[in-house]
Parts: sequence; C-alpha cells; structure tokens
Amino acid sequence: MEDRNLNYSYMTNLWGNINYKQINNFDEWYMGDFGSAYYYQDWDKILRYFAGAGFKGIELMVFSVPSIKNAFGSMTNFREFARERGIERITGMFSHHVGSQDKRNHPGIYAYEQQAIDALAECGGINLIVQPAGQYYGTGPLDEEGLKNVAECMNTVGRMCAEKGLAVSIHNEFWCAVNKYDHERFLEMTDPRYVYYCLDTAQVAIMGKDILNFYDTYHDRVQYFHIKDTTYINAPDEKRFSAGAEFDEKGGRWFWEPGGGLLDFPGLWKLMKKHGHKGWIGIESDGTPEPLATILLTKNYIDTVLDPIYK
Repeated sequence: MEDRNLNYSYMTNLWGNINYKQINNFDEWYMGDFGSAYYYQDWDKILRYFAGAGFKGIELMVFSVPSIKNAFGSMTNFREFARERGIERITGMFSHHVGSQDKRNHPGIYAYEQQAIDALAECGGINLIVQPAGQYYGTGPLDEEGLKNVAECMNTVGRMCAEKGLAVSIHNEFWCAVNKYDHERFLEMTDPRYVYYCLDTAQVAIMGKDILNFYDTYHDRVQYFHIKDTTYINAPDEKRFSAGAEFDEKGGRWFWEPGGGLLDFPGLWKLMKKHGHKGWIGIESDGTPEPLATILLTKNYIDTVLDPIYK
C-alpha cells in the first residue's frame, strides 16, 4: 500500500473515546435499547469500518492512549489488532501545548509529550500532530516573548520526536492563540530541521488564509494534512476569538466532508502533484452527526475526484 504516491489515514476522534476492545454479544447490548449504540462501542468494529471503506491508516488522539492500553495491554498489541482488521499504519497522534506561551509550563508539557511520543513510536507511527498553544480566548493575542516561548516548546518537542524517528507537525486551529496575524511568522520561528506543518484545510481557511497560496509558499514545510471542508471562509475575529469558538453559537457546523463546502480540493491536489508531495494524507471529520456517512462520502470523493488528479 505505501508504494502509492498518496495513502489515506482517518482521524478516529469522530467516534469519541472508544473504551472496549471487542464486543461479541449482540443481545447483551441490544436488548431493551433497540438502537445502534452497539455498533459504535468497540475498536473491532470501528477499525473494520475504516478498512471496509478503503482507508488503510488511522490517527489517534493523545487522550485515547490510556484507554487503549487498558483494553489491549500495550500499543504494540493495539497495532497488531488493527493490522489484523486491515489497518496498515497508525500514522499519527494529535496532542496540544496548552500554556506553552509561559516557559514555566514547558517541563510539564515535555513530560506529557514524552508519554505521547513513546506511545506513538511503539505503535509504528509517523507524526505527532500538535496544536501549538491554547485557545485564543483568555490567552491571545500573544506578545513577542509568548510567541517565542511557543516556538521554543515546538522546537524542543521536535527534537524529542526526532530521537524516536518521528516527526512533529504544527496543527493550527482557527481558535488557537497562535492565529491569523502571526501564523506564517510563527512557522518561520520554528526550526525546519525538526518542526513541520500539518495543513488542516478547513481550520486555516476559517482563520482567513488561502490554502492554495499557503501550500504553494510553504510546501517544503507541509509534511502532512488534515483534510476537511468548510462553508466559513475568513470568519471575523469576534467569531473566531469568542469563548467556545470551536462550536457555532447557532448550532451550525463549522466542518463538512471534502466536496461539501467551498474549498478548492482539486486545486490543492494539483499543487501537491506539482510539488511532488508523497505519503499519508490525514482525513478529519469534526462534528459530524453521522460518522459512517461521512467516511463513505469522503472516500467516494477521494476516489472519483481527487485520486484521478495524481494518475
């Protein structure tokens, strides 16, 4: 599989925290419920959904590690369990550096990330994907010293990852304290030998950046992607910087399946082909009420619209 130019991995956060390894007794879960909860409780089924749809990789959230270890005994056991169900690679793990603008918080962040790095290395991962700071609300805007501290934290974690044969990639959010007005400058403040960039298409577009121009300019730093669509492009500051900005106050969705919003994914794929990008592409589906529908719609869009661009 990994001899292809592009391979696709799916972030598992659309299911929440999965606590069970495998559930075999349908009656025990179904009787008296008459719903579908049974289908979404255990890793056995979740992994088979991704593999059945044609995705060969998955990503994990850092908060999932304790429950995975509890259910499987080790990350190695989890990796083998996933392979038996058709998942060839656990490509990455998402983490965050809340409070990184204050150097006094760095030792705690490094200790936390060392656990994440060890877990990711144990399951054969590639990328530690990191939100570089906390939420803008209550934190931003960052002053020059704060921004330098966030960059120093990323650089140190990048070196820690390199020692384990992993990469670290910045994953910026439209509501992150590192935001529109220091986005590119922050990337340039980090060490390109150790720190890469994960382009989350929807997050960056909502922030107000043109994803095609950004990728064309920084393609040498963009090692990974989180692909999702949006109908909100260049949202105003007051909307992005408000408390709880990750959720629309009127109940509207920020994020959609590729092809369900306004982003030019064919244009991005043409640029990726122009610059010779190869490797794993991550898919992320925050906020979907129907994970299986989203997974299948996404794979169909990849197969019919995006993959032919690379052929």
